[in-house]
Amino acid sequence: METDPKKELEKASAGISGDPSGDLDELALKFLGLSIFYGASEKAKNITLQRSKDGKVLFTVDAKGKYQLPPPSLRVADRVIHIARSLTHIDGDRGNLPVSMGLRNDRIDLTFQFDRKSEGESFNISFPEL
Repeated sequence: METDPKKELEKASAGISGDPSGDLDELALKFLGLSIFYGASEKAKNITLQRSKDGKVLFTVDAKGKYQLPPPSLRVADRVIHIARSLTHIDGDRGNLPVSMGLRNDRIDLTFQFDRKSEGESFNISFPEL
């Protein structure tokens, strides 16, 4: 059975994690993993999660054109960014770091980039050319 990452991302954006306890970390990790899986499947250049100071969240994919998918809630977006920062140990306002992730029987080398400004924060995942 194949997973449809776009459909699963839409469920995660709606707050459906498959975890009956409704654990925020579980949902954030699922959203992050599905984002990477979706990006790799679509041969994306970048995936960006943006959170504005006023609480608006955008989830943008740059693959075959640039488009938006349904974003997660503000709480989930904050937790995704926090988890990604924890993985890279980037605490400053700006920074980027290569991250290698296992995917099926292979690996994918990504770049996690963070940019925090007074108007909000963005988390960008850059994908290699596949």
